Amino acid sequence: MSSDTPATGLTLDRRAAATTRFFFLGHLALLVVVLVGFSPAFFLRPLLRDGPLPVVLYLHGAVLTSWFLLTVLQGWLIQTRRLRLHRRIGYAVASYAAVVVVMGVIADARMASQIGSPADAENIVVWGNLFTLMLFTAFVSLAVVFRKRPEAHKRLTLLASMSIVGPAIARFPEWPIFPGGEDAHRYYGIGGLLVIFGLLIAYDLIVRRRPHPASWIGALAIVASLAAAVFLAVSGEGFAILRGA
Repeated sequence: MSSDTPATGLTLDRRAAATTRFFFLGHLALLVVVLVGFSPAFFLRPLLRDGPLPVVLYLHGAVLTSWFLLTVLQGWLIQTRRLRLHRRIGYAVASYAAVVVVMGVIADARMASQIGSPADAENIVVWGNLFTLMLFTAFVSLAVVFRKRPEAHKRLTLLASMSIVGPAIARFPEWPIFPGGEDAHRYYGIGGLLVIFGLLIAYDLIVRRRPHPASWIGALAIVASLAAAVFLAVSGEGFAILRGA
């Protein structure tokens, strides 16, 4: 009987370490997605594009990139067991999320002002960005509320980043190695999100034998928001709302 106790404790420690590693690698992977997706138009723009971006878009890009860097830092602090520093920085990261939302809304409003027809593909992008910013706010807020429940907190923090990574995935076809060309933006964005949601659910099934409520409810909420954006764009209702505002 006594010989089972250490083994059980060791198993729990290994499982906790594996969980911490998974979420750290998840945040790291999302950062890589952002760097790859936005390199042609942002990070490597002087080499691959003609002309600079408006200043507001440089600010928007810098703010969003900083968010993904901060989440990787937080994951690394957990990975290296620096929990006290993780908690201290966590409040600043949660506050910084407000800057992400403000800059996101500004960039989205700028794009909305340039839409001239219900047929413009940007209608989906504008509404998709708006809805995901709302979900990002909800996920970060819930992550703070559930900060003392690690399993929920880790998933909600990851979902917050997942909710705003779609535009980076959508830009993958700007690289010649990815098929489809620029007309495939929306398919990469939506398909890529479905893939990363699937990976999170698959992880839960392997580790917990069932999806964590935060995982499946959060993923479902993001998919529903994307469906709503598509409906508003395709029906023309979104354009009418933007023009009537």
